Amino acid sequence: MRFKLFGFGKRKKKREQSSEEEYGSLQEERAAESAEVDKILKDHAYFEKENVDLKDDPARIAYLERLRDTILDAKRQCEDVKFEYGRVTSYLKDIQLIDQAQEDERATIDDCARRIVDLTEMRKSIRHKRYQITEPQRKAIERFEDDIPHDVERLLEFEDLQVKIHGDLRKLAGEKAFLASEKQEINRRQGILRRISKVLAVILAMVACALGVLIATYNVDVTVPFIASAAFAFFVSALIMWEARKNRMDMVITEKKQNRAVMFTNRVKIKYVNNVRAIEYLTAKYAVRNATELDFVYSQYREAKREWARQREGTIQIEENHEILINTLKRIGVRDREIWFSQAKALIDPSEMVEVRHSLNVRRQKLREQLDYNTGVMTECLNEMDRIRMKKPEYEADVERVLAQVGSLQ
Repeated sequence: MRFKLFGFGKRKKKREQSSEEEYGSLQEERAAESAEVDKILKDHAYFEKENVDLKDDPARIAYLERLRDTILDAKRQCEDVKFEYGRVTSYLKDIQLIDQAQEDERATIDDCARRIVDLTEMRKSIRHKRYQITEPQRKAIERFEDDIPHDVERLLEFEDLQVKIHGDLRKLAGEKAFLASEKQEINRRQGILRRISKVLAVILAMVACALGVLIATYNVDVTVPFIASAAFAFFVSALIMWEARKNRMDMVITEKKQNRAVMFTNRVKIKYVNNVRAIEYLTAKYAVRNATELDFVYSQYREAKREWARQREGTIQIEENHEILINTLKRIGVRDREIWFSQAKALIDPSEMVEVRHSLNVRRQKLREQLDYNTGVMTECLNEMDRIRMKKPEYEADVERVLAQVGSLQ
């Protein structure tokens, strides 16, 4: 079942131009999202390593557990992606089986597909063309109609999460910049204290020399000046030590805050990349820009479908050819046979088949990128665990205990 877009003459031309502009805008938005993901991946590739004091047992174990949790999250993502990757690969294998079909079977497939296309075109010509949906969107909805309600909800969730993640990344970036400036300020104060200490030492040395000269030359009683100098030196030294201790405490607190910011940045960054890849996949799958457009397009499709129910001309012939086509595809080993009813034109038009292959390859590439990213995250985490393991035997025991909870990694 197919239908064309609404509009004739100038209105049709205007709508086609609008569709092209929307598609171009969609491509620009997807390119911007991909560029932002690439920018994030350039920063330490997968995630930033935390500056953890490995001698601190609770801190070390907590860090290993965070690495374990990151591995488990990436592993779950890989399992989900592999399932969808298998489906897309199955579609490509089906195309290969169709191309390699024997001559008589290929002739039957072509004949049935051509009749289905001709009968469908005949039915389309008598319909009112009033539905705002592009051809790529229509094809996608026909292929994945059962998945759309669930995918709309998923896409809405991903988009809501994307807004939150953007806000979290901005806050964390601001917090990390603030903490870096705090460390610089603490180091500056500590440098001032060191310079003051040196100046104080020079002054005390000069005073001592002066007092020595007075005693040696004039035999003057310098008890009071000596006590005053000693008191002054003690007071200033105590003040310097107090400020230095305060700076050290501030530095420890600031570094802990930095580690916490890095930990949360790693989590948010991984969520961001996976979320963007999921949005890219779903929007590419249905040729839409967002969940709102997908919901609107799906509602348009359902309205058209209700009209199709009232127009049954040619249904019997289409169904007969459909059954023959499905049986023929079954004989040659095609697994996903039903989708070729909505893609019958691709069976007789090489250019259409090229588009189908391209669409599947694009989807598979996006899934492969997401799979590679999560595999890289697991590898980086495992490398970090190996680095810790090699430092001390007791560290190795902690790593083995944490890794035992992860299970086998693929």
